[in-house]
Amino acid sequence: MPREELKRALSALHEELESEEQIGPEDRDALVRAMQEIHEALDQADPSGKPTTSGPLSARVSELIEEFETSHPKFAKILSSVSESLANLGI
Repeated sequence: MPREELKRALSALHEELESEEQIGPEDRDALVRAMQEIHEALDQADPSGKPTTSGPLSARVSELIEEFETSHPKFAKILSSVSESLANLGI
Protein backbone atom coordinates (compact mmCIF):
# COMPACT_ATOMS: atom_id res chain seq x y z
CA MET A 1 0.00 0.00 0.00
CA PRO A 2 2.77 2.54 0.73
CA ARG A 3 4.05 2.10 -2.83
CA GLU A 4 0.64 3.00 -4.24
CA GLU A 5 0.46 6.04 -1.96
CA LEU A 6 3.87 7.13 -3.17
CA LYS A 7 2.87 6.66 -6.80
CA ARG A 8 -0.27 8.77 -6.22
CA ALA A 9 1.77 11.50 -4.52
CA LEU A 10 4.32 11.51 -7.34
CA SER A 11 1.52 11.72 -9.87
CA ALA A 12 0.01 14.67 -8.00
CA LEU A 13 3.42 16.33 -7.88
CA HIS A 14 3.86 15.84 -11.62
CA GLU A 15 0.39 17.24 -12.36
CA GLU A 16 1.03 20.25 -10.14
CA LEU A 17 4.34 20.89 -11.88
CA GLU A 18 2.63 20.79 -15.27
CA SER A 19 -0.08 23.23 -14.23
CA GLU A 20 1.99 25.60 -12.09
CA GLU A 21 3.32 28.50 -14.13
CA GLN A 22 4.65 30.59 -11.26
CA ILE A 23 7.49 28.30 -10.29
CA GLY A 24 10.98 29.35 -11.31
CA PRO A 25 13.19 27.19 -13.49
CA GLU A 26 15.58 26.36 -10.62
CA ASP A 27 12.74 25.20 -8.38
CA ARG A 28 11.20 23.24 -11.23
CA ASP A 29 14.54 21.55 -11.96
CA ALA A 30 14.98 20.66 -8.27
CA LEU A 31 11.55 19.03 -8.17
CA VAL A 32 12.11 17.14 -11.42
CA ARG A 33 15.48 15.84 -10.16
CA ALA A 34 13.90 14.75 -6.88
CA MET A 35 11.13 12.92 -8.73
CA GLN A 36 13.71 11.14 -10.89
CA GLU A 37 15.70 10.12 -7.81
CA ILE A 38 12.56 8.83 -6.13
CA HIS A 39 11.63 6.77 -9.19
CA GLU A 40 15.16 5.33 -9.29
CA ALA A 41 15.00 4.52 -5.57
CA LEU A 42 11.67 2.77 -6.10
CA ASP A 43 13.15 0.71 -8.92
CA GLN A 44 16.03 -0.32 -6.67
CA ALA A 45 13.98 -0.89 -3.49
CA ASP A 46 13.68 -4.35 -2.08
CA PRO A 47 10.40 -5.73 -3.50
CA SER A 48 9.83 -7.84 -0.36
CA GLY A 49 9.20 -4.64 1.55
CA LYS A 50 12.28 -4.92 3.73
CA PRO A 51 13.51 -1.47 4.69
CA THR A 52 16.49 -0.07 2.88
CA THR A 53 18.72 2.51 4.48
CA SER A 54 17.52 6.09 4.44
CA GLY A 55 20.00 8.42 2.91
CA PRO A 56 20.47 11.55 0.92
CA LEU A 57 17.12 11.16 -0.85
CA SER A 58 15.06 11.60 2.31
CA ALA A 59 17.27 14.54 3.29
CA ARG A 60 16.79 16.16 -0.12
CA VAL A 61 13.02 15.78 0.06
CA SER A 62 13.04 17.31 3.55
CA GLU A 63 15.11 20.24 2.27
CA LEU A 64 12.66 20.78 -0.58
CA ILE A 65 9.74 20.75 1.85
CA GLU A 66 11.39 23.46 3.94
CA GLU A 67 12.31 25.45 0.85
CA PHE A 68 8.78 25.39 -0.58
CA GLU A 69 6.76 25.82 2.64
CA THR A 70 6.26 29.54 2.14
CA SER A 71 6.85 30.04 -1.57
CA HIS A 72 4.91 27.04 -2.92
CA PRO A 73 2.79 25.48 -0.14
CA LYS A 74 1.04 23.08 -2.55
CA PHE A 75 4.38 21.52 -3.44
CA ALA A 76 5.40 21.37 0.22
CA LYS A 77 2.20 19.50 1.08
CA ILE A 78 2.67 16.99 -1.75
CA LEU A 79 6.34 16.54 -0.87
CA SER A 80 5.35 15.85 2.75
CA SER A 81 3.15 13.04 1.49
CA VAL A 82 6.02 11.76 -0.67
CA SER A 83 8.38 11.90 2.31
CA GLU A 84 5.94 9.98 4.51
CA SER A 85 5.50 7.29 1.85
CA LEU A 86 9.27 6.98 1.41
CA ALA A 87 9.65 6.54 5.17
CA ASN A 88 6.93 3.89 5.20
CA LEU A 89 8.82 2.03 2.48
CA GLY A 90 12.11 2.41 4.32
CA ILE A 91 13.63 4.41 1.47
